[in-house]
Amino acid sequence: MADTKHSAAAVEGDGLNYRGIFWFLVILTITGLLCEGLVWGMLDLMEYHSKQVDVARAPLAAPVTTPSLKDGHVVSGTANPPAPGLLVNEPEVLNDFRAKEDGILSSYAIDPTTGRIQIPIDRAKALVLQRGLPTRPSASAPGASGTGQ
Repeated sequence: MADTKHSAAAVEGDGLNYRGIFWFLVILTITGLLCEGLVWGMLDLMEYHSKQVDVARAPLAAPVTTPSLKDGHVVSGTANPPAPGLLVNEPEVLNDFRAKEDGILSSYAIDPTTGRIQIPIDRAKALVLQRGLPTRPSASAPGASGTGQ
C-alpha cells in the first residue's frame, strides 16, 4: 500500500541572516551617535578654551558686526574694512562695470567741479581725424642765438 504519511520537509531559507543585519544596524547607529557626541564635545571644549584664552575687547574698539552682501561684494559692516573686498558674484559685477563704462564712453557730460567736458568716444575719434593731434609750437634749436660766425 502507498504511504500516505508525509513528513515535514525542510524549507529552504532565503539565505539572509536577519539577526546579523539587525546587529549591524544597531552597532552602526551606536557608532554614529558616539561620533556625533565626540564631535559635539570637542567643539564645546574648543569654544570653552577659546573663551578662556581670548583677550577681552578694548572698551573703545569698534563693535563686532556681521558681514553681508551688497552688489556682489562682501560688506564687513565696519567703517574702514580691510582691502581687498571679497567678490562673490563676479559675472554680475563685471557686467555692471562694463555697462557703466559703456555709458560713460557713449554719452555727453560736464564735470561741474573741474568744468571738464565729456563727449562720446566715436565723436572724439572723428574730431581727432578731422582736426589732427595737437602739437607744440616748434622752438628754436638750443644754442642758436642768431649770431652767425
